[in-house]
Amino acid sequence: MAPVFGGGLDIRSLLGTIVNLIKSRANQICAATCDGLVLRMHYRWTFCYLLGQFLSVWYSWYYRSVITCVSHFNAETQIRLDYMNICLSYPYIDENGSRRYLLFYRWVSWSFLLLAAVYYIPRKVSKIFDNTRCKKLIEDLASQAPRYDLTERELVERAARYILYNLRTHNGLYWKYLSVNVLALMVDIFAIYFLDFILQGRFIQYGFKSYPFDRDPWKFTDYMSQTFPPFASCELTPTNKLVNKRNEKFGCHLTIMELYEKVFLGLWLWLIILTFITCCYILYLVLMWVPSVQVYILHTAKPAYVNDRIRETVQGVANNCKIGDIYLLYRLRQHLSHARFYELMNRLSDPNLLKTKVQQAGLSTPSNIRGKVTSLTPADMLKGRRPQDPHMSPKYLHHLPHVAQDPLMNPRYLNQLLDNPDIMGLGRHQHHPHYRTPRIKNTNIFIE
Repeated sequence: MAPVFGGGLDIRSLLGTIVNLIKSRANQICAATCDGLVLRMHYRWTFCYLLGQFLSVWYSWYYRSVITCVSHFNAETQIRLDYMNICLSYPYIDENGSRRYLLFYRWVSWSFLLLAAVYYIPRKVSKIFDNTRCKKLIEDLASQAPRYDLTERELVERAARYILYNLRTHNGLYWKYLSVNVLALMVDIFAIYFLDFILQGRFIQYGFKSYPFDRDPWKFTDYMSQTFPPFASCELTPTNKLVNKRNEKFGCHLTIMELYEKVFLGLWLWLIILTFITCCYILYLVLMWVPSVQVYILHTAKPAYVNDRIRETVQGVANNCKIGDIYLLYRLRQHLSHARFYELMNRLSDPNLLKTKVQQAGLSTPSNIRGKVTSLTPADMLKGRRPQDPHMSPKYLHHLPHVAQDPLMNPRYLNQLLDNPDIMGLGRHQHHPHYRTPRIKNTNIFIE
């Protein structure tokens, strides 16, 4: 039987739902043009981690005793609840003759929820910067990548056609992606300094000064115990208006501090790793401007049936493409096999590719079309013809093509045909079968 807590809450079913959600998210295809692994580490992994820490701390606050305080005059009885409520907000420890109040103890769990919302900002920005056409292309490649039939060849043809038509127009896509990663780095820096502010300047060096994690369970003089002291003092004075103009001093055990020290150690380690990876990836994106790095990015395994040198092909692609096209090919490479990606690059490595594209664009410009007169066939001249003018001079008649004219028709009969839905609505509208428009009998003697 599944364990049940909190008045009917099935923990096993709740954990199963969370695990299934994580699996579905992990198997989801990343097809957004302004998205990547580093960004997913921010808005997905870190977001879920912070949300999980918030739920664990929040659960401890509502289902466990978070503080125990006794008076120095009577250690066998806990103090009143209103006194304990003040001690939750203003516990302190003595450091070098001065007091350091642990103001974060009661509200630090909500900082996890705030940071989780902040870490989702890069995701919203990447959605705004997304390119729908490139996203559709990557989705098609990713969805059909596991197939081994001719579908992959068709997808390569589609990708080549899209890149050829939009060559050297993707620089904005590169700059948007770079800016989103810079925004993610700014979020990391903000999170580190925000937590350092919450912990009163002890978070940035928390992991370094805690190493090698030698604990002092007797005096609690180690750095980890000093940052999250399990035992603290609390004093009520006449300022609190609860002790009738006298001072009351209590000793308190902050039970959640043992959880805080482990949660923040893991969070400190993760933020350091995440910030380092983000900085390295931004440097990698900036180095895409270097030609040798572009050759390295586009380098792929050469198929067995190819005799050309792969480096020459990659160099030709780098010469024809700008930085935005290099980035797009870098994204497409993740969803294509080596042979198909080489086939795509082989089509883009033609040294005359840009000249051919300019010539095709020049032939289709309106300036080249303007002023040209195309010859029309007699069948084309019949389109939109008007009835022959009876006052036209006979000397102009021989210039017109000889086309047999239709016999004259009764105008009332013609109007009746145009208004008939059975004639004009065929293939467009479906009228009721009993609906008919009465027809006028044709009285023209030339039409039977």
